[in-house]
This record gives sequence, C-alpha cells and structure tokens, in this order.
Amino acid sequence: MNIMPLRVHPRGKKWEYRIKDSKGNHVVSKGGFPTEKEARIAGKEAELDYLKGTRFDNNSTVFELYQKWYNLEILPSNRSVQTKIKYQRFFKKIDKYFGKLVASKIKYSQYQEIMNQIGQGVGPDYLSRLNSSIRSAVQLARRDLLNINDFTEGVRLHAQKLPKNPEDKYISSLSDYQKIIDYLRSIMEYKKSVMPYLIYLMLKTGLRVGEALALTWKEVDFSNKTIYTFKRIDSAKHIDSGKPKTPYSVREIPISDDLIQVLHKLHQEQEEADIIKLADGLIFFDKKHGLPTNNGINKALKVYLTKLNITPLIVATGCRHTYACVLLANKVDIAVVAKNLGHKNIQRIIDTYGHILQELQEVENEATRKVLQYF
Repeated sequence: MNIMPLRVHPRGKKWEYRIKDSKGNHVVSKGGFPTEKEARIAGKEAELDYLKGTRFDNNSTVFELYQKWYNLEILPSNRSVQTKIKYQRFFKKIDKYFGKLVASKIKYSQYQEIMNQIGQGVGPDYLSRLNSSIRSAVQLARRDLLNINDFTEGVRLHAQKLPKNPEDKYISSLSDYQKIIDYLRSIMEYKKSVMPYLIYLMLKTGLRVGEALALTWKEVDFSNKTIYTFKRIDSAKHIDSGKPKTPYSVREIPISDDLIQVLHKLHQEQEEADIIKLADGLIFFDKKHGLPTNNGINKALKVYLTKLNITPLIVATGCRHTYACVLLANKVDIAVVAKNLGHKNIQRIIDTYGHILQELQEVENEATRKVLQYF
C-alpha cells in the first residue's frame, strides 16, 4: 500500500496514476495506460521526481524539513504501514502550528511556545513522538550542513491531556473478570453478533485487536490447544499488513478448554450459516457487518460492562491488559506473560503492571519471613 503520494486506479478501460502531496493537494496525474503495472511504474518514476524536488535548504520551512526526513528515512523503511501512517499524521499538526515558518529563523522560545500550544490538546506520548520526529528532521538538515539551530534542544514538554491511570485500563477484580466471561458465554449467538466471541477470545488470549481480527481457522490448533498469530489487520481501515507488529509478535498462545469449546461452537454456527468460505476463513467475520471495527468493539464492551455494573469501562485494548493482570494475579511467571503477549522482554510488563508485581512481591516477602522464622 502507498501511503503517499501515489495512487493507481482504473479509468474506463485504461489505468491512471495520481500523485498528491502530504497535505492532500493534487501534484500530477496521467492516464491512458493499458495495464495497472504500466501505470504504477510510470507513477513511481513521477513520484521519485516529486520527492527529489522537495525543498531542502536554509529557507526551508519546518514542514518541508519534516517532509524531506519522512521521504528519506520513514517512507523507504521496513516499518509497518500502521507506523508510517502515524508519522504521516504529524504533517497536519506541523502544518497547522508551524505554517510557513522558516526553520532557520525559529528561536528556542518560539518553538517552546508552539509545543505548549500543541500540548494543550494532546497526551504526553503523542507530544514526545512529535517532538522527536521534528528533532530528527532538524538533525538531518544539520548533517547536510544547513545553517539551522537545533531549536528542539532543551524543550520542555507540557502535555495537558493526562494519560489514563494504569488501573483504568483493565479489569483488576477477578470476580468481575469471571462475571464478564460468564455473561459473554451466555449471549453468544453468531446470527446476532460475533462481538461476544471476539471479546471473549481477547480476554482469554491477550491478543491485540488487529491480531484477533486477522485470525483464520487455520491458526487454531484444537489438538495442541494453541493459537498461532503472525500478522494483524488494521482495526479501523481493515488493511491487512501481512506482517506482525514486531518480530516477537509471532507466537503460539496456549488456550484453555473453555475457549476451545467456544471456538467449536462458533465454527459450527458459521458452517450452518454457510459463511466460512465467504469470510475467507476469518474467524471473526460478522455475517451482517463484516469484520468488526475498533470503535464497534469499544461500544459493545461499554454496553456489556455497563449492564454488569463493572468498572472501569475499558476499551478493546483493555482486554489485553486484563488478560495480563489475571495471569500475574495468579502467579504465572512474568517471562511467560511477556512471551504470550508478544513482548521482547519483561520490561513492558514491569512498567505497566508494577503495582500488581509489588503486591505479589510483598506476598512472597511474607512467605519468606514465615519460612525463616523457624530457623
């Protein structure tokens, strides 16, 4: 998939390419190609000419610096489509707040003021990533010996949109976890909705939303009680990247007998509805609505949790956090939890669930005291 700026499409019986800049403005288009391949080749050549022509000198704006850096270091990289889209989204923010400001004329105080303005409506993670991206663009310009001060140096980031409290991201009560699990099983009926099945699986496996949506029946090993995940689907645009989020995301996850029973039930109902072939084997393809969206999952979760008086009202990602919380609370080894979640190491687990680990540590400390008091 081309994120920007090339698009190839049929026009009558011929093919056409169209190029837009990062703001969505038309740059150039040409049609009349007999095949899609010929249009794409010609479009690629025009795209390269366009990218080479991006202004990059002492009079470049911040937007132009960022565009040059994006074209040279992000666009050709092996980063996932979803990651490249995240970088692309910064274009609008930079254009809105920096406009036609020439980078070489920006002062430290001016940059600080702009970042303060942006920080009023975003969270700390977003503001940090935006600042890092702009800094990388400035450093590229400086390596090219452009006369530009690194105005990002020493900036203080003041994001006003506070991140969620860690405890608001997942269901920490084991009794509430059991309650939502039991409720989902009681309302499972494929003809009505695939949502209860999907949410149940995410709570039982810790799969990312995109990983769960990408699952086909081929990846379920009923005999060995495992699910194999190796790629993900964009839960908003339903784009199949064909790739995992990271190399560590390729993994086998153990599944419980009750989840196996639920999946058998779903498979049987899909066979009766004659939907498996149409769904191309995708497990969570809804007969009425196709693949669920992230927004749809969040709405369904809110309905279920509200009905059961369970708080916090988590979103789809919270199913993954809840899974980890349940395993840790039941003293499953932290390294196993990290592996099941597809993390490189245990650090992410420590950062996210530190308070749970502290509670468990105190339990172990007390056990240690009891053992040693007899000697």
